[in-house]
Amino acid sequence: MTDDPSHVALAAILDSLTLMQGQLDRLAKSNARIEQSHAEILHRLDTIDAGQGGVTDLVPILETMLARMIDDRAIQRDGIERVAEVAALAHAAAIGNGAPLPVNVADDPLLERFSVNQPADMVTPDRALIAWRETVASAGTAELVMILARQYQPSPTDTPETRVLRYRLAAITRDELAQRGADLPPVPRRTDVEDQSAEARQRRAGELADLWRAGAGPALFAEAELAGAVDLFTQAQDSGEEGALPAKLAQLHWQIGDAIERGEVVSRIGGMRNVAVRAKDPVLGKSR
Repeated sequence: MTDDPSHVALAAILDSLTLMQGQLDRLAKSNARIEQSHAEILHRLDTIDAGQGGVTDLVPILETMLARMIDDRAIQRDGIERVAEVAALAHAAAIGNGAPLPVNVADDPLLERFSVNQPADMVTPDRALIAWRETVASAGTAELVMILARQYQPSPTDTPETRVLRYRLAAITRDELAQRGADLPPVPRRTDVEDQSAEARQRRAGELADLWRAGAGPALFAEAELAGAVDLFTQAQDSGEEGALPAKLAQLHWQIGDAIERGEVVSRIGGMRNVAVRAKDPVLGKSR
């Protein structure tokens, strides 16, 4: 272990996770004792004389309580397994074997505060992260402040993957602004949005479609929900035939915009996540 700030932070995370696991273990043991007590009560009620039948009306209530306790134990077991997984990943990163948290782990509500305060990832070869690292270096400070405020805002159309990516992109933006000494917008209190109505989702789809049609620029590469669309477009650009490329790309750009406006999700392309994108590529221009 070195004095590198990231290693110190990872060590602190590992210590915290170890403490959390201990607390969960104690809670699980306590609930196990309560469950045993409920089972004993049920056993004794089964032996009560029929003449005291009024007392046995408690049986359904206690059975319900017992069932809930069993369900809670299953939830706690899942929580302990999740803590163990995060602890293992933190330990691996602390000794130099770094890797991003899996989406199902990183999107866990227990890690919400870490998600919005995480350090900038400057090494993972993800296409969206690479493009954004390149873009923030040349973007204006005032524009980045506005972009960070938007990145902090949860979206009604977020998936677990886009939500995780959103705050990884935000961490890069925040790091760049901090190096410039800029005033940062407040960190969000939540990473999900309460209003997920059809109206809210359709409104958000329209916003994303407008952003896509506006063409390449910091606002586009900063948006996690459009990373899949950029993946798809970049793959088509790199694999197309030279002669027919402009016309086909223009049609694809238009089709992607319509799909986004309809609320369709353009998923990330696995093969594109390790390929850098030309952030200033003029082909990714405005739709007509």
